Amino acid sequence: MTNLPCYTILNPIMEQMPLGELKALQGERLAAMTRYVYANAPFWRNKFDEAGVTPEDINGLEDLPKIPFCTKAELQTDQVTNSPFGSYTCSDRTHWARLVTTSGTTGRPLKRVFSQRDWDYILDRFQRKPYLARGDTSIILGPIDGLMGPMAAYEAGVRQGAIMVPAGLLDSRAKIKLIQDLKPVSISGTASYLLRLLEVAQEMGVDTTSLGLRSVGSVGEPGAAIAATRKRLSEGWNALVVDGFGMTEIFPLGGSCPGNQALHIANDMAIMEVIDPETGEQLPVGETGEVVFSNIVGDTQPLLRYRTRDISRITEETCDFCGHTGPKLEGSIIGRVDDMIWFRGVNIYPSAIEEAVRSIYALNHEFQVVLDDDGAMPSMTIKLETNNQGNGSLIDELKADVAEKVKQAIRINVAIDILPPGTLPRDDGGNKVRRVVDNRTERN
Repeated sequence: MTNLPCYTILNPIMEQMPLGELKALQGERLAAMTRYVYANAPFWRNKFDEAGVTPEDINGLEDLPKIPFCTKAELQTDQVTNSPFGSYTCSDRTHWARLVTTSGTTGRPLKRVFSQRDWDYILDRFQRKPYLARGDTSIILGPIDGLMGPMAAYEAGVRQGAIMVPAGLLDSRAKIKLIQDLKPVSISGTASYLLRLLEVAQEMGVDTTSLGLRSVGSVGEPGAAIAATRKRLSEGWNALVVDGFGMTEIFPLGGSCPGNQALHIANDMAIMEVIDPETGEQLPVGETGEVVFSNIVGDTQPLLRYRTRDISRITEETCDFCGHTGPKLEGSIIGRVDDMIWFRGVNIYPSAIEEAVRSIYALNHEFQVVLDDDGAMPSMTIKLETNNQGNGSLIDELKADVAEKVKQAIRINVAIDILPPGTLPRDDGGNKVRRVVDNRTERN
């Protein structure tokens, strides 16, 4: 069995390499990974052979477009055909140390295994910029069982000497009481659930601005990258909001820093590119498209040119705050290819609607977009909640204000439905909230 070299991940200098040196390093690791997967994984050997590409054709970063894309649907099919882990596994199972699964929000969950080598690399990457000090207390609000991100964050915090508290099994009110009792320096969860907890705390009469938090970690969804949502979180918890980013299929890959909201990617561990989601062509730096990742250090289930379906754009500007020099995702994740709404000839991302409605503080945190085609034309209704009941004239004024802000954001007129507090579905720490309900018989 062919092996990969051992790499140094812990060194923080890896995130401050000159761009030219970084790209040369990525090219070397890409060439080594290409030979590795071809030698060890039937899945990759077949893909390369079908594309008429040999490992010898891949000698640097400039050869990346020669490698065929990989999709989640392919991996799901492979794990069914070659149960349970698929024919894209490359290392001997005697080296495996962790098993997690994807969330399952886009079909059958993928089983993801990590060797101890790979898992140590993940923890090394966290420790390059330790966010906790020895003796700090940190609470993870969501479940960690079987989920890569929360499990890795938990173990990374333990390695840094922090007191890590998994609270996923507690209900929302119990979590608020736990935060009051333990006085942690940080908490982490999805943006939707962090907003939901603010609402629960208000119902309990708890002042969340006085809990003494230093930071709030938003993970699992791109909500904190939206300025209006980040502002609500920061003001509600009176803490710095940090956006974490990763993919179970690849690795935990990075996050924002206190001085820059772009997602700082561990570029020595993965190559990032942006492509046209229709043609598959690479797009220049700064253009918006689908994000693609190639794992260039993992030895267990490494993926090359994995199509994430996430939409963003790359910036190569050095971060003035922390010195990160490599490519970053500017503005975090804008949305998903699958979530884009095609409505009356306009492409709309739910994140644009979220930015508009969460900038209005007379509204609660929750919203839902409903699409129908039961009339003469397709219709869009945005359902929202007030912070209080209000009277008829105030509601009419609020509707007009919301309608105008939404029109500015997405360039079309939509119906606005203002509902009493507590009407819409909530994220209570288990499942992500469904923001878009598409009832159209034809998606147009």
